[in-house]
Amino acid sequence: MEHQGFFGWLLVVAAIVILLSPLVYWLTGIGQSASQLSADITYAPDGTLVSSPKAVALHDLTLPMGIERLLIYPLVLIGFQLSGESLALRRWVERLAQGQPLRGVQGQPRLARRNLGRLLGHMGRLIPRAWRGRVTGQDLAVALLFIVMLEVATSLLYLPFSFYGSFIVARQFGYSTQTAPAWLWDWIKNLSITLVADGVIWTGFYALLRLMPRRWPIPAGGALIGLSAVVILITPILITPLFYKIHPLQDAALRARILALADRAGLHVSQVYVIDESSKSTLVNAYFTGFGNSRRIVLYDNLLTGYTPDEVEVVLAHEMGHWYYRHMLLGWLGAGAAGWIGLFGLRWLLNRSWARLGLRGPADVAGLPYILAVISFVAILALPVENSLSRYAERQADHFSLAVSHKPAAFIQLFQKFAVQNLSVVDVPEWEEVVFDTHPPIVDRIRMAETFREQEKK
Repeated sequence: MEHQGFFGWLLVVAAIVILLSPLVYWLTGIGQSASQLSADITYAPDGTLVSSPKAVALHDLTLPMGIERLLIYPLVLIGFQLSGESLALRRWVERLAQGQPLRGVQGQPRLARRNLGRLLGHMGRLIPRAWRGRVTGQDLAVALLFIVMLEVATSLLYLPFSFYGSFIVARQFGYSTQTAPAWLWDWIKNLSITLVADGVIWTGFYALLRLMPRRWPIPAGGALIGLSAVVILITPILITPLFYKIHPLQDAALRARILALADRAGLHVSQVYVIDESSKSTLVNAYFTGFGNSRRIVLYDNLLTGYTPDEVEVVLAHEMGHWYYRHMLLGWLGAGAAGWIGLFGLRWLLNRSWARLGLRGPADVAGLPYILAVISFVAILALPVENSLSRYAERQADHFSLAVSHKPAAFIQLFQKFAVQNLSVVDVPEWEEVVFDTHPPIVDRIRMAETFREQEKK
């Protein structure tokens, strides 16, 4: 491989940027004076809604952090791949899996033969006999260990950045109710889930590459769509309870209003759930998840304190709009189809690049950082299209909420309160909306409600 030294330095520089950027943001002092800023929105003399100073300060801090994370992550992966470090890690993992001596690790061979031998045996038994000529237990073990080590390394690298961005900033701006140990425990749980999911998915991916070198995108695409459906179905049942306490809505009067609203909308809602977001933050939200019999509307408990029943009804009508228009189902099918097509593009790319990367073939797990970097770049390029579709879906749900609830005044009050409590800017430059925003600006949503109110008066 050529220019390994350059990409080695790229990796080092990117890692330094990730590690030092929280200190740089801290030294700028943007968030440290946040407690002195007002969170109240105002109106300009011409009637234009104006973001609160606190929301603007938060936005000015988090936007560059988001852009930085978006761009630096694939550079880290590219540097790791093209510097030769990925190949070195794969060789190290192979020696570990084979029980060979490792430099600087005393007693390692005996430990490897005892424990990793058991792992190889268990993984080997998972492979049907007809496939064992193409993929072995050691192949799976090497892939799994490589994937886990890569994920742990990148997560630890980003830990200071994540801690600053999602804990320190939240404390500075006053919307976090978590302690540092509680935040760290959530981070550990999230990492554990990621390791299990990525370990299964990527080990299966590399097994498919060995079993079906030419036709692997066909079963991989089917598995992608199937796994996405499984994730959607099990997240509210198994994953969310790991981070929140969940219980059905207890307010009988509000529940009766919700059921009546659902009847007017022609939708079946058996239960509305509440999560204890107040244990983590003061933020307010509600969301729709699942499809079929697993559909759920979930409210933050903060929404039930400080918001009127009319405003809660408007929120729920919005979530019912996502049901009515089948946004979850359409999103799942659309993402699955795009991902399936992308797998054929990935096959074309791997077949033409594996030799230049110094890999043994497309099925060499040492090429995973390259694949992740490609996926990251494609995801960045797809942001405008993806977020445009998301904003369209949100506008549909807003219109549905107004049409079913007939409460434009409550709709306007709701989003004004959201802007204050969630420290949301009410409007952003057009380029930022196109690239980053999954929801329409608050000023546009309020303007829609005002137009609806005027039409109702007529």
